[in-house]
Amino acid sequence: MNLSVSSLSSASQPVMVDQDLDDLRRRGLKRFWLALPSYAAVLALLCLGAYIGSVKVGVATLITVGTVLSLGAIYLALHMGWAVRTQDPMLAFTQSSFSIALVAIGYALLDDLRSTALLWLSVIVVFDLWRLPRQQVRLAMALCLVLPMLATASRHYWHPVPLNWFHELFTLLILAVVLPVLYAVSGQARAARSRHARQKQQMAETLARLHELSIRDGLTGLFNRRHMLSLLDDEARRSRRSGRPFTVALLDLDLFKRVNDVHGHAVGDQVLKAFAHIAQQVLPDSADMLARWGGEEFLLLQSETSNDQALADLHRLREACHAHDWSQYATGLCVTFSAGICQHARQDQVDHTLELADRALYAAKAEGRDRVLVHGELAPTQDGASRACRRANLAPVSASAVVSDVPTWTDLVIDDLDEKVTPLDKQEPVRGWRHRLLNILCGSNQKLRPAMALCMLSLCVYLASIAGFVLYVMPSGLLTRAQGMGFVAHNVIAILVPFVLLRSGVTAKWRDPSFVMVQVLWGGTGVIIGYGMMPSTSPSTLQMICLSLVFGFTSLRPAQTVWVGRYYLAMMMGVLLVRALADAPGFMPRRESLEVAMTCMVLWILTLQSTRLSAIRQKVRQEKRQLIEATERVSQVMVRDPLTGLFNRQYMQILLDRECVRHQRSGKSFSVALIDLDHFKAINDTHGHAVGDEVLIGFAEAARNHLRDSDVLCRWGGEEFLVLLVGADPGANGVMAMARLREALSARDLGLSDVGLTVTFSAGVAEHLSDEPIARTLQRADEALYAAKATGRDRCELAA
Repeated sequence: MNLSVSSLSSASQPVMVDQDLDDLRRRGLKRFWLALPSYAAVLALLCLGAYIGSVKVGVATLITVGTVLSLGAIYLALHMGWAVRTQDPMLAFTQSSFSIALVAIGYALLDDLRSTALLWLSVIVVFDLWRLPRQQVRLAMALCLVLPMLATASRHYWHPVPLNWFHELFTLLILAVVLPVLYAVSGQARAARSRHARQKQQMAETLARLHELSIRDGLTGLFNRRHMLSLLDDEARRSRRSGRPFTVALLDLDLFKRVNDVHGHAVGDQVLKAFAHIAQQVLPDSADMLARWGGEEFLLLQSETSNDQALADLHRLREACHAHDWSQYATGLCVTFSAGICQHARQDQVDHTLELADRALYAAKAEGRDRVLVHGELAPTQDGASRACRRANLAPVSASAVVSDVPTWTDLVIDDLDEKVTPLDKQEPVRGWRHRLLNILCGSNQKLRPAMALCMLSLCVYLASIAGFVLYVMPSGLLTRAQGMGFVAHNVIAILVPFVLLRSGVTAKWRDPSFVMVQVLWGGTGVIIGYGMMPSTSPSTLQMICLSLVFGFTSLRPAQTVWVGRYYLAMMMGVLLVRALADAPGFMPRRESLEVAMTCMVLWILTLQSTRLSAIRQKVRQEKRQLIEATERVSQVMVRDPLTGLFNRQYMQILLDRECVRHQRSGKSFSVALIDLDHFKAINDTHGHAVGDEVLIGFAEAARNHLRDSDVLCRWGGEEFLVLLVGADPGANGVMAMARLREALSARDLGLSDVGLTVTFSAGVAEHLSDEPIARTLQRADEALYAAKATGRDRCELAA
């Protein structure tokens, strides 16, 4: 007679390493120690029964010695690791089978406690069997039914008093009804644990994805600027403690603006990704940390590295860039970079080191680009290959040379997330007659479907109970006809009222929409009263008491489960007290007190486990909310620019493609406006990147406040922004919208007055034409933008 509260599947794996075997051994031992108090409590009650004369001493000794020896053998097999390489490595099925056999032995040999022996089958079914593989579950359920039958038959041969076969068959029939229902209800525990495990895994994956996205650049997959700043601070602190140096290198792709202007932004994106890939191959050491610092700028942090070592690494990277076939992205394309290196001084601030590296970078650019310069040293001369690259980047190309968009790293992450983060309770609807029958019986309210399923299960139990009263209890004279019909009416109410309330949806807005609390109290009260009035049917009524308590596993909160458990215990003690005070015929104080004590112990164990499962359900709901919130944060990280909070380029591309499809269906046109902040490179060079970031943030805020709600704004590149303009006469509306935004920006204080900085922008507007690829629309907007820049900047042009 055992309660096992922790177990895993006993199916062994084909190949397991020693660590896996040791883990299985520890889990098996943990399960054994958790089950041991239950055995100890049962044996203690047996000894008490033998002491007061309710249990034969020989029977108590036989069961006690057999249990101790069996448990000792199980412990020895687990402790020594003999079982880990068998088909039942944690002896879960072995212990469950032993418990079922122990129940059957007690049911056969015990006299006064015989009625309580079957109670432990409820405990085993609810908390042990669902943990086993399906085939072992079927075998264990068969043992739960067959072994009590064999125990009844064997008792007929050695028991001196003839058995009441009608009563014995009635008890076994009730057992055959109760056990499958118990197993079905325990499926709620299995489902809750499965959801808990699945949500924990999804939460871990989502948080890992969120962390990765929060520190990575969406286009190149390198560290982003925010994370690199954190790495720089950590490295500076480590350097101050250890005194070991580190170097910082700022890299800038040469003439990258012209790459975008001549070849298009799609090619520019391919160049950035290709450069990041080349750098990761050339600098594979995990101690070398590379980040995308700005639009076409990158920052390399190398721990415990001198200037000479950093210079050698960047020369290898420079040679790899020369050797790469850039023409695969656009005809005649060649890409080089310039870099500035500075070794961090122990007493300096990180900002000062970055400033020195920035000065070295611009010195390298001033001396001809495609070179690496260490702060305070002269740069090497420029070779012929770099000069050829510069000439190639200045050469114009036709529009046909623009490479079409390719799915980016962020697009792949979005697709993967959409596939994985699926609502946990979402299932494909069942079609056909089964679906219609299910709707007729349970209604269409998905929220109440689990409660309706429990209602159907309780219907089976109540019908079996009604049949028992009509066919056995009243004909046997255990109750008068009036008393029996009162219990029948009690069961009929328990069938009809919950079904009508749940099926009609009346309880959907109640605090307890499943109506479980009332059903558990109603059913338990009736069964406990029946136990007090019919002590001869205690083997059946005690099973029904356990079953009614188990029904609360599905939806009661932890505090409610404790309250219901205490109520059941109080009712049992009250029935015992009433029978003692009423001096009812046949009342045997020792026997019934021991029986109630055993029942209360089982009920309290069920209550504790019910509380545990309720806590798991609450944790599942809480983790589900956290998972949804984390998923939303992941989505925001993937579609938003981390600096400005605007949509990023990858997500805007999706919106543009959707708008094209909508345009084909409805005929309603739209426009795009490409915005470029004037002289932004000079702002970064003169005032620093921090001021440049403030300019970008201020412009994004101003644009959000002055554009229409229907207009969609995104950060298209470093200092470039794209606006999706939808509405009537979109071309003219786009020009007017840009004019309003220019006026608002000129009148707005971006908080840069202390540096004497005025921000303006140029823009190009293009209306999307029928059957025109979106890439061509963007190219026309780009051409209009550069026409605006060529005519003096701070203006907007409409594409032809």
